[in-house]
Amino acid sequence: MKVQLRYATLPSPLGLFSAHYWFVVWDADGSHRWEVWQTKNAGGWSIGHVYRDLKPVDAGVGGGPARLGAEWTDDEAAAIKAVLQNVSDYPHRERYLAWPGPNSNTFASWVLRRAGIRHRMGWRALGKRYPVA
Repeated sequence: MKVQLRYATLPSPLGLFSAHYWFVVWDADGSHRWEVWQTKNAGGWSIGHVYRDLKPVDAGVGGGPARLGAEWTDDEAAAIKAVLQNVSDYPHRERYLAWPGPNSNTFASWVLRRAGIRHRMGWRALGKRYPVA
């Protein structure tokens, strides 16, 4: 099993200072992309603003190509996958606000904390420090 944290810049001019983060999980079932999106019911499988497979794993978000932020295997990947399988626990699943959050980066930060993984997201990850209960 492998989990990647990917990101891409937003369309200009937002992309100058902001990026969108998401997870890709590879396991025996294939690959799945997990993220928070600004609209509900935009496609794929969702609980509120939390989506699985809204977009292809390699797709950007309109401001540039997808980039690799981090990769985990073994126990760390399993811990992230376990959090993602329980996204109904995400307290902001029914709420989205680009600034100051909660947004896609708030969700990514929450998943990592719940999985017990310390990882510093880039400075463009606006919303990563938005408070989550």
